[in-house]
Amino acid sequence: MHPKEADTRNRMRARIARLARALLPLADVATERLVDELCRQTDISVRAFRGLFPTDDDLIRAVNQQILDECAERLQGAAGGVEASGDEALDLQSAARALAEAWPMDWATLTIRSRERAAALMARDGSRPDALLDTERGYAPAILEALVGVFTRIGREFVWEPLLAARVITLAYERSFEAWALAGGDERDFPASPFTTHTLPRILAGVSRPIAVRA
Repeated sequence: MHPKEADTRNRMRARIARLARALLPLADVATERLVDELCRQTDISVRAFRGLFPTDDDLIRAVNQQILDECAERLQGAAGGVEASGDEALDLQSAARALAEAWPMDWATLTIRSRERAAALMARDGSRPDALLDTERGYAPAILEALVGVFTRIGREFVWEPLLAARVITLAYERSFEAWALAGGDERDFPASPFTTHTLPRILAGVSRPIAVRA
């Protein structure tokens, strides 16, 4: 494919994925009606759409990749919000708040991920899990990089296997965010929630320890 054609194709895929990300929380995952709406709003035919996204999983994978890219980009700056004080409890609270403020979780993203999990569980023939598994595998490394950054700032190191710690923290964060939103909490206020101020610092303390000073 000519580089110019490839660039045009990639830009159209990105545009459609952004639009799908906005529409998916209002739709029943990736349906024919959603595809028709995406085609209408981007002024392309269904045939052209399927040239870009041959399957529904390809579309979901593109949406999830955008979410992952945003996650990685925002979390890279998490360590910059951590100021070591020398007080372990305060340092862990600072790390937890920095992670929560950088974490790109919102109701739309949570809805997309929750519906895809449900669809994968309901497809007992194993026909839907590929895009979901790609996303689940992709989140932990992005979180892990952020954890390494904040732990470095406050002089801590992992005692758990790092990737496992990242997965546990991701799961706990998402479930708590979901409960917060369902209870009517403003998603913008989640960095000040009890989970962020009390529970997350304890989890961070449990998966890490102060770096020993070596002679």
